[in-house]
Amino acid sequence: MATPSTTNVPPPPAEEPLRTYRGNCHCGAFVYEAELPEIKSVFECNCSICHKKGYLWVFPGEGKYRVVKGGDETLTGYTFGPKKLTHKVRAMQGVDTSKLERKPFNGAALGEAYVPPEYRGSTPAEIEGHQLYTGTCHCGQVGVALMSKPLDETFDELMVECNCSVCERNGYRWIYPETSRVVLHAPDAGSIGRYSFARGIISKTFCRACGVPLTNELRELSAADEAALPERTARFYEYAKTHHPVNLRVFPDVDMGVLREPTRNDGANKLEPAYVNP
Repeated sequence: MATPSTTNVPPPPAEEPLRTYRGNCHCGAFVYEAELPEIKSVFECNCSICHKKGYLWVFPGEGKYRVVKGGDETLTGYTFGPKKLTHKVRAMQGVDTSKLERKPFNGAALGEAYVPPEYRGSTPAEIEGHQLYTGTCHCGQVGVALMSKPLDETFDELMVECNCSVCERNGYRWIYPETSRVVLHAPDAGSIGRYSFARGIISKTFCRACGVPLTNELRELSAADEAALPERTARFYEYAKTHHPVNLRVFPDVDMGVLREPTRNDGANKLEPAYVNP
């Protein structure tokens, strides 16, 4: 029996060179670096927590991840189910996620099925042609009620994915209802986290326990601070007085796969002041 010559055996594929990617939380308290081949694709899991937080996953090899600033005490850990993982995820810099290949992973099929917590707050007034949607963060401590046109393939209102520094990190899919159509509720008001930055005219609301991002809420300014706003920011502040944007990932009854493609907002380059990565 003939044995192939070693000269005819193709060499193993060359390993891709590694790049150093840097990442951080938005406020800059936690910074890390990861060595990876050029990121061209990511895993997109449909499990309950990954969907609500908009996670896109890559997996550095052993020893290829290091903390540059901060530590476990800087982060809030969240675990659930069999408690095999603690979620302490932060985003990478310099990666345009809109251009990445997304490889689906059916995490929803693993383990016991997630049962969405029941929303227990008040609801907005009924509006003809609209229907009520309710949802919560992952742990159920904070909920949102929304009166909206049907959130399906017929939905024709503004829907946005933004690449600004905070939206890219939190994976939001935004719609922009009037404040009267939204209720943000928590039995314990202290469960609602509020994070504000830049001009400080809105707060990003989130659950303090599980970290799920929820809405954009007006942060009321004093008369003096409002008068000092630049013209463009002042116009946005007037809009924010009457609107309460909502993250669609909160609602378990919304199938984002049937919605039309969202508008892509280039907030990374258009919003001021520009964000500086630490």
